[in-house]
Amino acid sequence: MRGQGVRAHGVAVAAVAGAWVAPAVAVWTVPAVGLVWFGLRRSRAAFGALMAAVFVLTAASATHAHSGLDFPDAGPFDGWVTLVDDPRASGPVGVRVTVRSGRQRLVVSGHGAVAGRIDDALAGERIHLVGTIRPVSRGDDRSIHRHVVGRVTVEDVVAFADGAPVAAAANAVRRTLEGGAGSLSRDDRALFLGMVIGDDRDQGPVTADDFRAAGLGHVLVVSGQNVAFVLAVAMPLAGRFRPAGRAAVLLTVLGLFAVMTRFEPSVLRATAMAGLGIGSSALGRPSDGRTGLSLAVAGLLVIDPFLVHIVAFRLSAAATAGIVWLGPGLADRLPLPSWLAVPVSTTVAAQLAVSPVLVAIFGPIPLASLPANLLAGPASGAVMIWGCTGGVLAGVAGDPLATVLHWPTRALLWWVGEVAELSAAAPTATLGGWALAGIAGAVIAALRLRSKGIGIASALFSGVVCALALLVAPEVPDGVRFLGDGVTLVSQGDQSVVILDDPGRARDVLERLRMAGARQLVLIVALDGDRADADAVLALHDRFGSIPTAAPPLHRVPGARTVRPGRLIRAGSIEVEVLEVEPRIEFIASFA
Repeated sequence: MRGQGVRAHGVAVAAVAGAWVAPAVAVWTVPAVGLVWFGLRRSRAAFGALMAAVFVLTAASATHAHSGLDFPDAGPFDGWVTLVDDPRASGPVGVRVTVRSGRQRLVVSGHGAVAGRIDDALAGERIHLVGTIRPVSRGDDRSIHRHVVGRVTVEDVVAFADGAPVAAAANAVRRTLEGGAGSLSRDDRALFLGMVIGDDRDQGPVTADDFRAAGLGHVLVVSGQNVAFVLAVAMPLAGRFRPAGRAAVLLTVLGLFAVMTRFEPSVLRATAMAGLGIGSSALGRPSDGRTGLSLAVAGLLVIDPFLVHIVAFRLSAAATAGIVWLGPGLADRLPLPSWLAVPVSTTVAAQLAVSPVLVAIFGPIPLASLPANLLAGPASGAVMIWGCTGGVLAGVAGDPLATVLHWPTRALLWWVGEVAELSAAAPTATLGGWALAGIAGAVIAALRLRSKGIGIASALFSGVVCALALLVAPEVPDGVRFLGDGVTLVSQGDQSVVILDDPGRARDVLERLRMAGARQLVLIVALDGDRADADAVLALHDRFGSIPTAAPPLHRVPGARTVRPGRLIRAGSIEVEVLEVEPRIEFIASFA
């Protein structure tokens, strides 16, 4: 078993390296390396040859995926497409959705009445569209890694058609869940659907930012742990069958759930792991979690090497690696009762494992994430399990029974929301690379020295590091800072002015300000006053309360004050002189 695990881990490393590097490898080299491995399979060199074969296979697959992208020519578009995901709001009255047209994957956008028609469709269904198409930039890695090669602006929707039977069944379950959740408030309904099936389209920016600030962002969307809960719900039914029948039932449930959740990367990883475990058990050759993770990662990267560039896939794989490698040993050494040691060790192991990825991509992680996950984790898990059982029953029964069935949902969502809100309101403190390295060193020492006393020492050391992080929480520096994506912060003391210039999503604006340490806003300046500015201003008012807002003439920002050239706006110790207002505001900021 140990040799099998080592080979699986080596295969996974080779697959990740091949997908990441993706050199221009000719496809014919794959069978050549395979023959070398076959000839050496009885020697010590077989393992190295196997890793080389997997590396070449994954690299060839990545090269083929890149070269096989068929970028469309700009021009008119008229044809049937199949929705890959669910439509999302975009702009003033628009929607955006990824579709498949033949072998091409495209992003479709529509506005006005056209958007209203597209918005009713779900992934897997087909639409006949008329519009114009243009290719994405060949340097647009974010689109290409999702296999998107073009963008279509829709002018008319001609017809609709149902999708494949599996997609239709998955959409029927989704609509049942949505119907049963109709008795919940808008915010609770959005949280519920996000936790159970990954539908986060209606989650408000303030709620999303609270969960991110608390390190609970993974709770807002479907994740790998949902797969475990779905299998737990399906197991009583599957247990009535013999091993082969049981495996068939569970694999069918896994497939349907993957379709329901739109093949989210974390669900793909968990589904592949679970499928391998179910298959190996049915064959009488069970494998452990470490081997299953390595084989699942390797297999998925061979099929779709672009997954290695998707942050959600990296986080899911890293969290699972922490749980299966560090979790059990840490639980044995923590000086806690078993009912508490297991969730604590699982949370700590997962957080430590994902920390390098989070710090590298998003910067320091919030200190509140560990206690927030410990407090909210059990309740969020209960929401997922109840969603797969009582939530479906509520959708089938309808009101008034649906309202009663969702009483537990309301209570659980209230608890999770309170944990997120209180954690987000805590003093700003984050853990960077050095603090995380110290905590990781303490945990590894506890594992290596096999002593509960070391476990106590590591816990105390980690507590000291966290306390120091609180003491050195960064303050907002004075001056002008560009925070990215159209957000500029002008600060003096504890007061700040926010300048909006075509910002991104409202939730991203809130996150940038939170990471910058902004606590008290005294003025918002919307440079052109369009819908993007309006959405950001509304989110800022929800987060910080009523704030004076300046915008140019003909703006679309609710409650904003129209300013004229030459106007001097004083907000606390910060002065903003308006120079021009057409077509956008030009200004000079100074300090009183």
